[in-house]
Formats: sequence, structure tokens, C-alpha cells
Amino acid sequence: MAALIVGLSVMSLMLSVALPVWHTVARREREEELIFRGNQYVRAIELFQRKYAGTFPPNVDALLQGRFLRRRYLDPITNDEFQVLYAGIPTATTRRGTPAVEVSTNGRRGILGVASRSRDTSLRLYRGRNRYSEWLFVAETQQTEGHSVTR
Repeated sequence: MAALIVGLSVMSLMLSVALPVWHTVARREREEELIFRGNQYVRAIELFQRKYAGTFPPNVDALLQGRFLRRRYLDPITNDEFQVLYAGIPTATTRRGTPAVEVSTNGRRGILGVASRSRDTSLRLYRGRNRYSEWLFVAETQQTEGHSVTR
């Protein structure tokens, strides 16, 4: 009976050490999946633009119907839909001095990219950002309507 109690104590101690490690590994895997899925949207938008003379897709359904995107991916951090980023009105310039399109979440000029809705702090930096909602997956685009868009 004493051996059983000692065995259970050792197992519970090992489990308490392994659980935080497992949680961190699972979180890193979700971060990798977020990057993969975000880049799938970027790729689909770029393919749409290549086919339709640099225009932005009007919505995610256009990417699905045109077979630019295999399926509507969910944000692996929140298990919910991605925040869709729309192209807005050009208002700023990039570091290189070229005009940039403002990113908006409620504009209707077409999809520019996606972002996570989670405001949690990430384990890793992605393009210098440490919050999932700041990890913007935005398509590098060609010249559209006289405006250049850069990442």
C-alpha cells in the first residue's frame, strides 16, 4: 500500500513538471499554425490580384469560389474567424517614401489581409510584434488604382 502511495506521488510530481512544458509546446504549435494559415490568405489574395489585374478580392467568399483559397481557415489562437483587413484610403507613406494603403477593419475596397482577434501576448516575435492581434498577414500587392501597397 505504501508503494502505491509513493508511486502516485512520484507520478503526480512528474505530471506537474510536464504540464507547463506541454502547454508551452502546444502554444508554439498554435503560433506556427497561425503563421501558416495567415500566409494562406496572403497567397490567395496575391493569386487573386495576379488574375484580376491587381484588384483586391471583395470578400473571402470570392477567394473560395475562385479556388484561390482551399477553405475558410479559423484563427488557431481563438478558434474563431480571422479579423479581415480591408484596404482603405491612402493616407500614409512607408519608410521608403511610397504611398501606402491604410488598413481598415470596416472598409469595403477589398480584402488586403487578415489578423488574429486575440490580444494575448505571444511567445515569439513575428515581424517585431509580440501580440497576436498585431501579427498582420497582408498581401504585397501590385499597383492598384494609382496606389502602391507595401507590407
